[in-house]
Order: sequence, then C-alpha cells, then structure tokens
Amino acid sequence: MGTREDLRPCAMCATELRGGTAYLVDGVRLGRRRRGAARFTRLLICETCYKRGSPDPDTGLTRAVSARRTKTAEWWGLAGRGPALPPQACLAGCGLTVVRGAEVLMRGVTCSAACRTSLTRTRNGGRGSGRPCGACGTPVTAGRADSAYCDAACRQKAYRRRTAARTPNPTPNPNPTPTPNPRPSPALASTSTSTSAPGPAPAPVPELLAALIPFVNGTTLGISQTLYKTLYRVHVAHLRGHDPAEHIAKLASLNPDRIKIPDTADGHRLRASLRTLRPAQNPHPQS
Repeated sequence: MGTREDLRPCAMCATELRGGTAYLVDGVRLGRRRRGAARFTRLLICETCYKRGSPDPDTGLTRAVSARRTKTAEWWGLAGRGPALPPQACLAGCGLTVVRGAEVLMRGVTCSAACRTSLTRTRNGGRGSGRPCGACGTPVTAGRADSAYCDAACRQKAYRRRTAARTPNPTPNPNPTPTPNPRPSPALASTSTSTSAPGPAPAPVPELLAALIPFVNGTTLGISQTLYKTLYRVHVAHLRGHDPAEHIAKLASLNPDRIKIPDTADGHRLRASLRTLRPAQNPHPQS
C-alpha cells in the first residue's frame, strides 16, 4: 500500500490516477481560501470525469456545468492552447500517463508544477547558482540555477535581517532607565520633587491613568478620536517608562466640557480627571 504522498487522486472523484490515463485540465480550486475565493490552477482528472464533462462527440454540444464541477473543484478544458496530444508519460518520472493540449514552447509533457520544477532541477544537475549566499557569503553549489541562499537556514537569517532593518520601533527595554524631564508639564508639577536636583521623569496623574483604562483596553463608541489617540499615547508612554508630558499637555489643551465623551460612569470619571488638568479654566470642577 502506497503512502499518502504517493497517491495521485482525481480532482473530481478522488479515483487513483496511477495505472490509468490522467487528463491535465485548466480549472479552479473552490473554498481553499478565506471567504471561499477560487484559486485558478491546473487539475489532474481521470478519463471518466473528462469524458463526462467534455463536449458530446456526436453532436459537439457542450455539457452542463454540473458535469465539470464539484464542491472543491471545477474545470473547463484541456491545458494548453493547441490540439490534444496522445497519452505520454510524465518526463519527471512520477509514473503518470498524461493527456494535455500542445504548447508552442513546450519541451515535454509534465503532469504538475511540482514535476516541472523537478525536471528543471534535474536538467540543471542541482549545481546551484554559484553566486555568494545572501546570508553567509559562501558560494551556492546546490539547488536551483537561480538559488540565492545555501539552505533554508540562510534564507530565514536573511529574512530576519530585512525585517529588523524595516522595523522603525524596536521592542522597548522592559526595565528602562528613567530620564530627567527638564521641562515638566504644569499638570504634573504636583507629582515632581521640590528639590533642584533632576529626578526621574514624572508619572501621569493617577486619577487620569485609572480613568483612561476602560477606553484604551477596548473599542469604545462615542468618544472623540483625538481624545482616544492622546489617551492611548499617554497609556503606552507610561507602560514603557517614557515621559508622557507632551501628550498630557495635549490633553490639557482640550476642553473637557466640549470634547465628545460617552455619557457613562466611566465617561464622567474621565471628564472629571480631564478637568483637573485645567484648574485655571475650571475653577469649580465637577464633583
């Protein structure tokens, strides 16, 4: 009994194709991607399925679409632009006998893209490209004629280098060293030390940190996008140990009585915390 990799089933009825004649046809795979999108490809079908879906040999009438369609695949004609060729063995040596249409530049009959790639590698002799590997610099002496890397490990190493070079913000240090803030925000003056020596970066007002949590941890409707983005930046800066004074100043410039905030208990708490950032403009903050 052959292994699963040795089986070559018909794309329509799942009949084993080895030992018979396979027909290479143009078609689509259905339901293989998200939202059920079709993927155009070439399929191998058995002789029975091909005769059932091909035009009637006596009248020349086209068969119904249902004769060429299943839940997973659909085909419409032989692969190739020329007339049908007689049955020929696949040149890659996979053991299939294939019928397909002729092509002007076709050098031989193959049954699939995998066999065509295998045949190309056999013709090349697996000598590789001879060019230096893109990761380690060693000449590539095995694989395809256009190989750029020695093996999968070098290919992955080069990919990680490219990804790291494109990343604008590397992963922050989980234990950053606080830096002094030469010009703290007026809203944070009460939390800074009264000594003249520079201290660590001031933390946001605790009431504000507690009030913004319900809005930055999920999607909230009915809140100003400007306010949401600024709250999120304050939250991220606090988590990373950065100085949020710039974003706190942006919050202080917003009018808490005019900004769009949900009329909920969390919204009332957030509005009250924003009023504390503007004591001069709000001499009588809401309790």
